[in-house]
Amino acid sequence: MKKKSPLFIVALMAIWAVASLLFPPNSKTDSVVTPDIYGFAKLPVLLDGRIQPIDSTARNAMKVIRHKSTGRYAREAGSKEETIPAVEWLLEVAAKPSKAATRPVFRIDNEEVKDNLSLAKDEKHFSVQQITAGDNFARLAKEGARIHSKKAELRSPYEKSLKSVADALMIYQRLGKSFRPQNSLDFQQELNDLTQIFPDGMSAARAHEKGAEHDEDEHQKFTRLLEIMIDPSMQEGDKSGIMFWPRTIPVGRGNQVQWQSLSTNILSSITSAAMAQSNWKVDFHPVSKSYAGMISSYAKNDPSAFNAHLSTYRDYLKQNGLLPALDKTSKEFAFNNFDPFYKCEIMYVMAFLLACGGWLTLAKWPNQTAYYIIALAAVIQTTGLIFRMWLEGRPPVTNLYSAAVFVGWGSVILGLILERIYRDGIGNVVASSVGFVTLLVAGGLSLSGDTMEMLQAVLDTNFWLATHVVIITIGYSATFVAGFLAIVYVIRDFVSNKVPFVKNSRSGITKMIYGIVCFATLFSFVGTVLGGIWADQSWGRFWGWDPKENGALMIVIWNAAMLHARWGGIIRERGMIAAAIFGNVITAWSFFGTNMLGIGLHSYGFMDKAFAWLMVFVCSQIVIMTGGLMLGTLNQSEKNVVQNGQAAVTTNVLPWLIVEGIVIFASASSAIFYLLKAFGI
Repeated sequence: MKKKSPLFIVALMAIWAVASLLFPPNSKTDSVVTPDIYGFAKLPVLLDGRIQPIDSTARNAMKVIRHKSTGRYAREAGSKEETIPAVEWLLEVAAKPSKAATRPVFRIDNEEVKDNLSLAKDEKHFSVQQITAGDNFARLAKEGARIHSKKAELRSPYEKSLKSVADALMIYQRLGKSFRPQNSLDFQQELNDLTQIFPDGMSAARAHEKGAEHDEDEHQKFTRLLEIMIDPSMQEGDKSGIMFWPRTIPVGRGNQVQWQSLSTNILSSITSAAMAQSNWKVDFHPVSKSYAGMISSYAKNDPSAFNAHLSTYRDYLKQNGLLPALDKTSKEFAFNNFDPFYKCEIMYVMAFLLACGGWLTLAKWPNQTAYYIIALAAVIQTTGLIFRMWLEGRPPVTNLYSAAVFVGWGSVILGLILERIYRDGIGNVVASSVGFVTLLVAGGLSLSGDTMEMLQAVLDTNFWLATHVVIITIGYSATFVAGFLAIVYVIRDFVSNKVPFVKNSRSGITKMIYGIVCFATLFSFVGTVLGGIWADQSWGRFWGWDPKENGALMIVIWNAAMLHARWGGIIRERGMIAAAIFGNVITAWSFFGTNMLGIGLHSYGFMDKAFAWLMVFVCSQIVIMTGGLMLGTLNQSEKNVVQNGQAAVTTNVLPWLIVEGIVIFASASSAIFYLLKAFGI
């Protein structure tokens, strides 16, 4: 039975992983007609320089606002809280704004911000009504403008949190305007009324301008409808760089299609009709009419009408050669629901626990099961990377998010290779831990919005993305693997009284680290040279001492220094372990830290929110590294006790122990300080 247990467990995990692909979410039921919100979720829009499904727009907005891709609240007062799909929330924002304003989807953690907005301190999620109550909205707008003009590095935690709230409210407003005029109460009816009244309304408006006799009631009604449909601020929706303002209307056919925002399209239809000298007649775009029908039907809880308008829009896409766009967004919708990287996180945690448990027993099945689960997760992560490459039409690494995912993937593959060779559980522990941590980091990076957004101009070249970026990222992966192998060494040494850590195991880990560092040195060096060639082609110089370039060079120098120190006998087993752990610090700084400086030609990846977490990681690595050195000092003292007596030992090791203790205390204190800062405390 135990021999079959690994295969049985992995089979269950595989079924769980692919279940969302085999049984996608479906709003259709046999007994009751419901609005096909998932069909709506698959509709294409243009945002962040790419065609994406409305589902991705809704999920990314929810991540920024709530830090999760779904909502969590009761649909009706008095009912039980449920997990709400992001697209359902988006439909409420567009069709039922008064109800959407009561949904607690805005996450606020900073206590000072809660106090300033008179919000309950024991809650984390708040609604628009709560946030904008009283004069809060005016104060938010004023404070947001002040904070926006202040340099990011000079903002306090309170100011950063308050600006995040103001930005989230702006995203909320823009999403609503993207699918319905802001002041509209019944979009479809108002669009029909304007179509019907347009000839007489234009006649009355022209007569009013000339001071001629006209029907003033007709003129007032016409003017009111125009004011509803035309909002000057909505024209910003067609400016590049505006967050979460999707272009929803495809104008044209096939490859010649041009995407417009709803507001621009409506204004264009009205302007074209008004330019005529007589016989005024407005003809709104079929997609605008479909959206008007869907939004009004959803607001009136009329699922049959909603589904009919949705079907009409799909037919329009098919008839105008836009079926490939719908097919692509449908596949991205399936990918979103599959959520491969989240499933991999769960598998890596399970594998890590099983691999660690394998060290506590003589049975082989826990470690075998861990290996198979990691292999399954690696297949799923590979599938996710390939699908993202197909969606983007790019190599796997295009931004910090994809780099974190790729670093984790590379580390997992290296860990599986090590486990296949040594079969001692160490490769499993390293693969699962690095895989989980990198995907956790990637999840944090995804909270800033779309992870497949349009590339910076300098990055818009598949050749260099497929060579320099991929090769140097593999070098990063290998350096992290070496560092985590060293951490495993320190942990095993720390618990050696409980779990035996024999000499063969120690030397085995050291050999693994040595081999991985050789691999990392080669790839990081080649990747850095290729980066210089790319820089020469893009910026006219091979090397400019840019922070990112310096970071890449630091990794090459550190790995090379480790190898030379090892070859020259300057460091031995314990020194190799400490150097490999500090390699994590250098790689993390080069990978993330240089992007936080906001300077240099590589500052396109700037991110300031992760600085506290980076410092937590750096301090924790210093604690582990120094702890490993302290264990070595204590082990050496035990040997000297036997040879020289207690007095001589105290004189030799006490200064070292004091210094190491001070470093551990200072680093641990700093880690706690930055951890509290990361949580806004």
